[in-house]
Amino acid sequence: MSAPLFTVRIAKDYDAQAISELETQCIQESEHFRGSAQLLTAAPIIGKGIGELLANAKHAVFVIESSGNVCGFAHLEISSSVATICRIFVGPTARDLGAGATLIEALQAHARSQGCTQIDAYALPGDRLTKNLFERAGMKARLLIASSEL
Repeated sequence: MSAPLFTVRIAKDYDAQAISELETQCIQESEHFRGSAQLLTAAPIIGKGIGELLANAKHAVFVIESSGNVCGFAHLEISSSVATICRIFVGPTARDLGAGATLIEALQAHARSQGCTQIDAYALPGDRLTKNLFERAGMKARLLIASSEL
């Protein structure tokens, strides 16, 4: 039997550099989508503050690895019975290989283990890759926020 292509685990302090590099890619890919600035403001930068997030029981940061190399990450926030995927990103070399689905399965299992009965996630308007990933995981859009500067 062959080893799994991907493994998911809770992030450690030593993952900060790899997460920071992936976050930079994530931000670059997201910045042309409407709402990206607000999402980045609402969701803390993980790589720079990973120790703080790991120390907070309401937050969990996961990494996904392939052959020992971190190729993606996710930040999950738990509030009462709802887990929210604040940010999820899989590097281009691990896409279309099941990394995103594997990562979401791990997030769902963690949320269940924490007593959550619902999992939510953010996707930016026009970000079809992320929206499709969530839909493949059985997550459907239930809220659209319309906004205007005053």
